[in-house]
Formats: sequence, C-alpha cells, structure tokens
Amino acid sequence: MGAFDLDQSISIEFHGQDNIERKMLGLWGDERFKTANLGMMLMNENVVISMGDRDITEIPFKIFEQLSVKEIAEIIIQRAKQKFNQ
Repeated sequence: MGAFDLDQSISIEFHGQDNIERKMLGLWGDERFKTANLGMMLMNENVVISMGDRDITEIPFKIFEQLSVKEIAEIIIQRAKQKFNQ
C-alpha cells in the first residue's frame, strides 16, 4: 500500500452553483481533458480557457452560458490544435 503525503495533496471543492463551475466539472470528467491541466477564469465578461500556462481561447460569458459542455470541449480541442501546431 502506498503512502499518502498530505504535503503533496491538493483539495478542490466545487459546489456547482454557477455555470462556470458546472461546466468545468463536466470538462474535467471528459477523458480527453483528464491530464490537460485545464483552467477557466472569468475576466472582463469573457471566460478565458487555458491549458497549463497558455491561454487557449476566450469566449464571451453570454455565449459561454448558452453552450453545452460538449460544444465547449470541441472549441477547446479545435483552438488547442491551432495554438500548439503553430
């Protein structure tokens, strides 16, 4: 049995009370993003989506609210391919 090191653990609590949290949880549940270090941040009425330290895309919040998790995932994949293949 492996040892559990509390100094190396990360705890994140989501309540899924708003659209960004619910959609973030949905994206993290997608197999394609399990190891992608995916992040989302609301900045100046845009949702900025990043992978690691690189911003992948910005989606206006009003549009983001209307998109499904599947649609957001496809946007992320398309834009990541464009960014990383430059």
